Amino acid sequence: MRIFRLPQHTIDRFGSSGVDMTLLPLVEHSERTHVNVARVRAGGTLGEHPATAPQVFAVVSGEAVVSSGTGPEQTRLALTSGEAVVWERGEVHQTWATTDVVAVVIEAGVTGGDAVVGLGTPFEEVTDLADRR
Repeated sequence: MRIFRLPQHTIDRFGSSGVDMTLLPLVEHSERTHVNVARVRAGGTLGEHPATAPQVFAVVSGEAVVSSGTGPEQTRLALTSGEAVVWERGEVHQTWATTDVVAVVIEAGVTGGDAVVGLGTPFEEVTDLADRR
């Protein structure tokens, strides 16, 4: 699993005001993409399961703990508002809400080949993961 900070910028084009936009990564080469909003109450969990396709879990508000792997190989990390975790196809994962969480979930379904989650510039990968365990 990889965690990224989600870039934000103010939208003032087209006469807009008071709008801050959080950028989400594009899913390239995807034939069927699902975008959902998850609301997980504090203490709730999205149970352990393998990702059926590349998946982005972007926290809009709240704090959570996310995992990758199972048993002694499982890694758990904290995730907070303005960050996203990316799980690859087949990666076993789970999410626990530390506080009430609102998240956008993007799943890239493909019928052939592999979808790629576009996480180049302006997305910044979080590398100080030791502090999150």
